[in-house]
Amino acid sequence: MIKSVTCKHLLPFLSLGLSISAQELTGDFENPTGFLPCDALISIGLGHRVLTARSEDYEPRIDSWWSSNSRYRPWCLFQPHNAQEVSLAVSKLAGTGHGAGDWHIAIRSGGHGFPGASNIFKGITIDLGNMNSSSYDAKSKTARLEPGARWRNTYRDLLDKYNITVTGGRDGDVGVGGFLLGGGISYYTGTNGFGSDTVVNYEVVLANGTIIQANTSLNADLFKALKGGGSNFGIVTRFDVEAMPAVNLAYGQRIVSSSYSDAIIDNIIDFTKKAASIPHDHLITLYIHQPGSNDTSILNIRANTQGNLNSTAFDGLQAIPAITASWNTMSLADAADASQLDSGSASAGASLTFLSTPSILKCAAEVNNALNTRLASLLGTDGFSSTMILQPMPTLYSDISQAKGGSMLPPFTSNAVMWTGGVGVPGGNDTALAIAETEFLAAMAQLREFAIDKGVLLDFVYMNYAHPGQDALGSYGRESVQYMRKVAAKYDPEEFFQKRVPGGFKIIRVEAV
Repeated sequence: MIKSVTCKHLLPFLSLGLSISAQELTGDFENPTGFLPCDALISIGLGHRVLTARSEDYEPRIDSWWSSNSRYRPWCLFQPHNAQEVSLAVSKLAGTGHGAGDWHIAIRSGGHGFPGASNIFKGITIDLGNMNSSSYDAKSKTARLEPGARWRNTYRDLLDKYNITVTGGRDGDVGVGGFLLGGGISYYTGTNGFGSDTVVNYEVVLANGTIIQANTSLNADLFKALKGGGSNFGIVTRFDVEAMPAVNLAYGQRIVSSSYSDAIIDNIIDFTKKAASIPHDHLITLYIHQPGSNDTSILNIRANTQGNLNSTAFDGLQAIPAITASWNTMSLADAADASQLDSGSASAGASLTFLSTPSILKCAAEVNNALNTRLASLLGTDGFSSTMILQPMPTLYSDISQAKGGSMLPPFTSNAVMWTGGVGVPGGNDTALAIAETEFLAAMAQLREFAIDKGVLLDFVYMNYAHPGQDALGSYGRESVQYMRKVAAKYDPEEFFQKRVPGGFKIIRVEAV
């Protein structure tokens, strides 16, 4: 005989209409949600780390993703505080549902990737944002970084507590985890290599819940695969990285008119050519079209990591008339604050790499201008923004990386320049974004064809800037692809991180080479 059940005490909020109190929005950590993966975590005592749409902290957290079109609303967010909680959650989720149903898992550190890379609609997002601490081991001269921290906070913590710094992101809002797993271009890349080249140990949670260390002595194959291999093998819960004394940078921003584009490009080519002789100097150039503007401005961000305001590396840039200019000494933490790209627009972006030649960069500027004109006619001058970024990629960077043991990123045998483009639409207008993305990708295809015709296109597509339609991992070359396949099969034989965690670039989806 079925025992009668009184339902009114189970769902009291149904009778409240829209007048739900903050206490009730916080939720009951022991009551089932009706969502399978969320209830699985509640069943093992992790309910206090679960946020659903009924939780008052849920919506503010969703709004913290960088682009508005990445702000999916998963069934719940799981916010662990340590590796042990990640381990419990992963091992439970791996056995939940046995693959049935249509739900998946996402993993977030900073939330700067393309839509779907670190969030999900149907399923659960493991949000590492509360794992954001940093510490320093003076004996080994290494900093220990958790993946959910933003670089601006990491730099500030390490500076204030230990007077040291690390090779990390330039944009202070970027997360530690995704940056380091994708490679990581830094002001210090000319002396220390990519961010991933400075990692000496990874703490990793595997799909079966095991917590392991990966370094040159333990799990050395995984250690190398994680240097540029992304989220294909496990969840990294701590990065141990080389640290160095904190020294104020010489840092400045110089904005010039687009009428000086050819001179700016010639300066980039010259800077790339002499990079080996100026390893402490760094340059990044952004062509920026803001909503409401009829023109493009060119922002040049420069830095000298020794704090040398008299560096001659930027003499060519200094000779170009500026609209505004700054050049001061400041901490890396302050520079990270000053270099943040605005968030909140719906956006799309992609990346290519070219041999360092003036013709392709000048073509890129022309294509960028044509794109802006086209979008203005379709969306109005207030209806979009665009950015084109040019970054020197000298052989120096690869030489340092190879000297440190190498990574999954392909070496540069010739000086190169990385092109990154992006479009944004304010207000989260899906139709406008679809138009902007379509026009942007068509423009990129035109640029790519020109580069192929001129023989200056390189295979390398940098994962951290790539469009989801690009084959970032495949661009790393046959040797790296085969290496990553082998490591993924060894450490994740059930393909949990390939199939249950589908976001980002997955080695299982790379064509056999």
